[in-house]
Amino acid sequence: MNATTSSTTEPRQPLAPDATVVVVGGGHAGVAVLAQLRSQGFAGQLVLISAEIGLPYHRPPLSKMALLEGTDRTSLSLRPEPWYVTNSVTRHVSTRVTHIDRAARRVHLKSSSAPEAIGYDALILATGSAPRPWTDPVNGGGALGVAEGLHVLRDVEDAAALRAAMVGRGHLVIVGGGYIGLEVAATARALGCDVCIVEQAPRVLQRVAPKATSRLMRQLHQSHGVRLFEGAQVVALQREEGKISNVRIRTAEGDLRELKADLVLAGIGTVPRDDLAKDCGLEVGDGVLVNAQGQTQDRAIWAVGDVARHMDQAMRIESVGNAHHQAALVAAAMMARPEPSPFVPWFWSDQYGGRLQIAGLWQSADRWVERHEGGQGHSIWSYLGDRLVAVDAWQAPVAYVSGKKWLETGQYPPPEWLANKDHHIKDWMPQARSSVAP
Repeated sequence: MNATTSSTTEPRQPLAPDATVVVVGGGHAGVAVLAQLRSQGFAGQLVLISAEIGLPYHRPPLSKMALLEGTDRTSLSLRPEPWYVTNSVTRHVSTRVTHIDRAARRVHLKSSSAPEAIGYDALILATGSAPRPWTDPVNGGGALGVAEGLHVLRDVEDAAALRAAMVGRGHLVIVGGGYIGLEVAATARALGCDVCIVEQAPRVLQRVAPKATSRLMRQLHQSHGVRLFEGAQVVALQREEGKISNVRIRTAEGDLRELKADLVLAGIGTVPRDDLAKDCGLEVGDGVLVNAQGQTQDRAIWAVGDVARHMDQAMRIESVGNAHHQAALVAAAMMARPEPSPFVPWFWSDQYGGRLQIAGLWQSADRWVERHEGGQGHSIWSYLGDRLVAVDAWQAPVAYVSGKKWLETGQYPPPEWLANKDHHIKDWMPQARSSVAP
């Protein structure tokens, strides 16, 4: 069997009561699958292996409150210490898996305290993703680091280093106009930094949001004094006394500009941590390839969270909501229980005290409806023909909640109804449609 041919109709047997499940990765997905297995009745051994120290923690605050107020592992913890004790979870921290022996069903470890290897009946890869590497565009493309003034943001140590660098510094250049870049820009402005965003694509959020959302976020940041350069490329980093002092860019118009930079954040996306899977012969392709239940072609190995990519999806979905849904899917499959309800992807981003909430995936859309929702609220509705596929809501919780429910039920108004500014979202009722799009 391989990941492409697995079927939800195959008869399944639940895990044996004395089975050992090993989870590699201490992020949202890894902890969620532990919780799901216990809640669904698994009584066997649970082992969590994490390369980081301490308790698994929330990552979304790292670009926001953790930068504003400092990082506190305890307050960021996903679960308190007693939860792992109560649920009989054996944790190995500061421990790295070096190799998966699929034939023997063992993971080999590098650690000062853990055993050299642990056997498993089921192995769950929840290794997440890492910042996409960004190298010096000159000087031979060598890698840069914090000591030279280049930062990334993925873990609590990154956040602590970035905050220390921002406090008391004047000029921050962010390379990359995705959610991380925009959220850090908003936080940096609150700390008093001068901020420039350099985005190589024609618009910020190009990969993750429709044009109307990009325009809305661009205007928001410009109104807070952020300078944005879209369609621009970094061509050189200038140094003084071994540290970055200026960033030279080529603008969309072809002009060369120099931007003052006391520090630089590279927020150019992520890459899946799928080396373990690749090295042991599992199928990978922008992530560990899994079937609809999260299972790889090896029936004993599963993958969840940012590292996993379902065979029927064009891309990995990186979100807390998706991590929890995949964890529920995997646990249900392992315990031979019914699958959870279909999942509508949802995301959020906090910037300047406001919140952007998104439900669905907009990439297939071919038409859009924009609405002003009163006050500072806006909503952007993405349709493929007459089928609603996503909603983006800025400071518009009613639009988000309604849109998410409509996507879940498959009952929603046609685009013409939403385009009428006299129609209020709360007034639409399912029976208003003569037919329901699939």
